[in-house]
Amino acid sequence: MKPTGSVNIEIIATGDELIFGRILDTNSHWISKRVAEMGARLRRVTMIGDEPELIASTLNEALLRDAHFIILTGGLGPSEDDLTVDSIGMALGQESMIDEEGAAKIEAVYRNRGITDSAQINRGRRMARVLEGSKPMQNPVGFAVGMAVDVGGKTVCTLPGVPAEMKGMFDAHVAPMIQSQATSVFQAKTYNISMIWKDFFPLYRQMQIDYPDIYIKNAATPPVEGEDREKIHTIKVDFVLEAATYEEASKKMAEFLADYRKRIDEAGGGDMDLINAS
Repeated sequence: MKPTGSVNIEIIATGDELIFGRILDTNSHWISKRVAEMGARLRRVTMIGDEPELIASTLNEALLRDAHFIILTGGLGPSEDDLTVDSIGMALGQESMIDEEGAAKIEAVYRNRGITDSAQINRGRRMARVLEGSKPMQNPVGFAVGMAVDVGGKTVCTLPGVPAEMKGMFDAHVAPMIQSQATSVFQAKTYNISMIWKDFFPLYRQMQIDYPDIYIKNAATPPVEGEDREKIHTIKVDFVLEAATYEEASKKMAEFLADYRKRIDEAGGGDMDLINAS
């Protein structure tokens, strides 16, 4: 299945903790599912460390490709190695500044917690850095301010690395921008299909041939030999399709699944149980 959605997305995940294998990049996985649901297509995910020159060059390379939105995650905190904003400024030739709305929120929380030391407060204000001329994106969950920067018709967005904050900001700010440009939606379902092993794969491959516009993919399975091929096995299968509207996608999925169930019955019978949907 080749997606035809008109909105292309790239993700640049930043953080030494990622490239050293200290934590998993769950943010990119979550974003990939969300953009697919909105009818956009993720073209590339790049993982890099906290190196300003590398972040800048990676962004400039992405801007040369066909992405409409380039989403950078991580590097918006108060530490000296949180360098995403400055690195983007290096790439675009723009200076950074403090978003006073975000800074005021940070200062108020600090003071409510009894933090009055000016050095600590100034350190906290680093989380409100954005580029001049950008559109600040306020954080509904935490402190770090994101931003959206227009670069020749492409939009560069920054999101925190903390998953809860990233999700909150994506849904509040980035998702509406993507949805305003998307021309299709995706629908995905995962089923456990239980049927005689030797009957499963001929049917599975025929469905792939008959429905080339639907992504049909079974989970990896160990080899089955001899008499075991005559026994019932359970295999997980993913289905993903694209349509102009949610209603059309639901109708298309229902018709496809009905045909699959019918063919399972014709092949000797079996079960088809939904285990995940999005």
